[in-house]
Amino acid sequence: MFVLEEQTHIVSELQWQFEKEADWTIRGFSAEFNLFQHCLQENAEELVVIIDLSIGKQVCLQFLQRCLGPKISFPVIIFSEEPLFNLEWALRELGVSHLQTGRLEPERIAKICRWHLGTIAVGQTAQA
Repeated sequence: MFVLEEQTHIVSELQWQFEKEADWTIRGFSAEFNLFQHCLQENAEELVVIIDLSIGKQVCLQFLQRCLGPKISFPVIIFSEEPLFNLEWALRELGVSHLQTGRLEPERIAKICRWHLGTIAVGQTAQA
């Protein structure tokens, strides 16, 4: 699991949520380019990316345009304390899996991540 944010608030909350689950690691990034490079190195089928929109709308959109498409496909969750208004549809069209607005709810984001990661695990079991 990768998190793009200015401060490590979401990363620390998710580390606490997943502390008893050794199967998944949570890594934080503050630069879009570093996140992009690490996403290219990871198996996209085992990756979930969370972006805190407070890092900047342009930064978020740049990452989505670079990463989401026919060749690279992994769930992206966008968190924003502020309402998204007209940006919501653009984010969905770029392939965002889930939008979480308002107060940060680490339990809810962790539940969404577990669902995506569980879906991945079920898919891998079926292929084996």
